[in-house]
Amino acid sequence: MRIVQLLPSLDIGGMERLAVDLACRQRCDGHQPAIFCTSHAGQLAPEAEEAGVPVREFGKRPGLSLGLIVDLAKALREQRADVVHAHNALVLHYGVAAARLAGVPVVVNTRHGGNMNWDPHCERIWRRAVPWANAVVFISEGVREYYVVKDKLSSRNIRVIYNGIDLDKFAARPRSASDLPFRFGAVGRLVPAKDHVTLVKAFALAAAQLPKAELHLLGEGPCRTVIAETAAALGVQDRVVLHGASRDVAGFLSTLDLFVLSSIDEGLPISLMEALAAGLPVVSTLLPGLRELAPENVVAGYCYPGQPDSLADLMLRAARRPDLAALGEAARHWARRFGINETWHEYRSLFQEALQRKDSGSWRRPKKSDMSVGGQEPA
Repeated sequence: MRIVQLLPSLDIGGMERLAVDLACRQRCDGHQPAIFCTSHAGQLAPEAEEAGVPVREFGKRPGLSLGLIVDLAKALREQRADVVHAHNALVLHYGVAAARLAGVPVVVNTRHGGNMNWDPHCERIWRRAVPWANAVVFISEGVREYYVVKDKLSSRNIRVIYNGIDLDKFAARPRSASDLPFRFGAVGRLVPAKDHVTLVKAFALAAAQLPKAELHLLGEGPCRTVIAETAAALGVQDRVVLHGASRDVAGFLSTLDLFVLSSIDEGLPISLMEALAAGLPVVSTLLPGLRELAPENVVAGYCYPGQPDSLADLMLRAARRPDLAALGEAARHWARRFGINETWHEYRSLFQEALQRKDSGSWRRPKKSDMSVGGQEPA
């Protein structure tokens, strides 16, 4: 198959990481993948290209772009694509329109979840585009349920496929010296949904009882300044390290003792999968879908979002557990079910089924009733 993944960019993030890993698996499996970025290529593009996966950027600016549809259609014809795999809501309508112009038989959309601050206008456009996709994939049952209930989507073309990671990258974890400072850490973009401010507040509470502890954050984003200011205001600025963005997530995780997820909104976070695969014990906020990824018997504890006192208590109790290393090994064992090979095999089956339905003529053009939401046309 010739498979084109479509997304805004390959900036560092979980969705983008999945796209690159999927493309690499597709190429190893004998298929012809490509990645089209509607805006710009991003930091992960060199990794994809080094693996033999072509990346094209289209320079889209904010706002509707009819020219992008024409440019994408031309590129899809050149690629002779069989499948367009569009990620999230921002690009589906462009993928559907360009695929029809280019004669691409199959369009699949993946919604990666995280439900905060979606643009209502973008969501309306997405709902109108959904019936023209051959299938919609949600990355967890929790994310699927959210959209099916909220948007009253038909279950006819819906599938749940969990994200996956390259497990081999996270196999080695050298940190073991007991005389080193205890290192808490997190990986993720510095954005409101990740709620690093609450994490810093929780760390400050825990640090009062763990005088050698440190907090390390890997990621970049618009909240960097407020995170640094919060650490300074709480007197822990010398013990909170902001590392910025990096492609070497495995190397960073190997320096930690405990992974902390403080998010108030998530789908199925790649960063948590990577931490488990690295053999790290985890404490996390409790969000829909996360128990699917990490049940309570393989994490050091869950608490509700936005509660620094509760998160600090979990961090302290985890840091003092005598069986912390054993819990990390249990996490590593559990993470094996989230390998990128399994994720790709499920997508491959979905693509092949959709192509077969197209060949047999069983996929029908959407009726007007399919394009309504809750019995009414979107505003």
